[in-house]
Amino acid sequence: MNLQLNEKMTFPEMERVLSEKLTYEVKIKKNPLLRFEYIVVKKSAFVGAWIRIFEKKDRVQLIKAIPSDIARAFFGGLIVILFLSSAQRKVLEEIAEVLKAEFQTQIQ
Repeated sequence: MNLQLNEKMTFPEMERVLSEKLTYEVKIKKNPLLRFEYIVVKKSAFVGAWIRIFEKKDRVQLIKAIPSDIARAFFGGLIVILFLSSAQRKVLEEIAEVLKAEFQTQIQ
């Protein structure tokens, strides 16, 4: 799911808003190999989302993810995503609604 990027949508600001509005664990992380930042929203070890900003494409991308590194390593990402797709889709929709309301943006 993609949202339209605007100037108010920064990682620290989105982290603050999501932490206030949702009961999930929210953290900013950096990928040391590919050198990009992203936000991890963790509902459980298997259900969550990643949020990335693509400034050149003018969008914020919400991605279904398994937030726990250990769960991904032991169970494999694709297998778990198949079984938990509806739960992850609900989390994406919750995040999108919070971000759309707070930052006056829309789905791209």
